[in-house]
Amino acid sequence: MKNIFLAFILAAFSGAVSAQSNQYTDAMNKAIARLDTVRTLPEYQELANTFSRIAAAEPKEWLPLYYTSFCHLNAAFPLYREEASKALQTLDLAQASLDKALELAPQESELFVLQAYILIGRLMENPMSKGAEITPKVFGHLGKAAALNPDNPRAPFLQGTYTLNMPEFYGGGAEKALPHFEKAAALFEKEKDRGMLPHWGKEANNHYLQQVSDTKK
Repeated sequence: MKNIFLAFILAAFSGAVSAQSNQYTDAMNKAIARLDTVRTLPEYQELANTFSRIAAAEPKEWLPLYYTSFCHLNAAFPLYREEASKALQTLDLAQASLDKALELAPQESELFVLQAYILIGRLMENPMSKGAEITPKVFGHLGKAAALNPDNPRAPFLQGTYTLNMPEFYGGGAEKALPHFEKAAALFEKEKDRGMLPHWGKEANNHYLQQVSDTKK
């Protein structure tokens, strides 16, 4: 009788865990599908709240925190057109979520790409005064991302984007950026269905690759 009771309890527990897992997966897939289509500030802010609620419900998962941070980051860029202080406050929110994700997954390549991206967001406040401080940090985080996962195309893509926008006398420009975009393009072609994992960057990389390739003709 005890064995039957124990089996019943285990089956019930297993069913509850499975249902919770399915709810998490369904919520994430729905939010990520939405993320692939958004473009406006209010949409990014709304999705940041959505992912934040998922993160609160699943405190052991790093992906909801990643996407919360990513949405705050994308919301920050248009806020610079309104008021720099609002953009910086939003970047603080992005950093806070990223810090929590790093506690859960300190060896996750995607998190270091995102850290570099947030620093680029901070650079926009004043590129002339912040460039010397932030640039080495950006390249350092991208280097770590590539070391943790050499197949991550977002690391060379972001490095190419940053290099393209650097002055040539600091080692930037189209010619220096081209190898990074070419490397990223090859890695994006290898990247198959990622499910809930980050998969952004391919279209933008193709755009920049075409742009810098045209300058060499």
